Amino acid sequence: MQGLKLFMLVLIIIGQLVGLVLLFINMKWAITLYIIYGIALLLLFIIMFYERKKEKREEDPNDYRNY
Repeated sequence: MQGLKLFMLVLIIIGQLVGLVLLFINMKWAITLYIIYGIALLLLFIIMFYERKKEKREEDPNDYRNY
């Protein structure tokens, strides 16, 4: 899962930079790239939300705050 997060993060950074350059070169490619960028960003948020929920489930049995 860590490798997938790293790949998505790199894809998002490169997509942002290349998309900015493509805005001046070819508008259709830039729009397509920004759509891919948006999907990758959404997937990254979903993966991070899923991992946080998984961590929370693992921590709940060891939660001793109610003493």
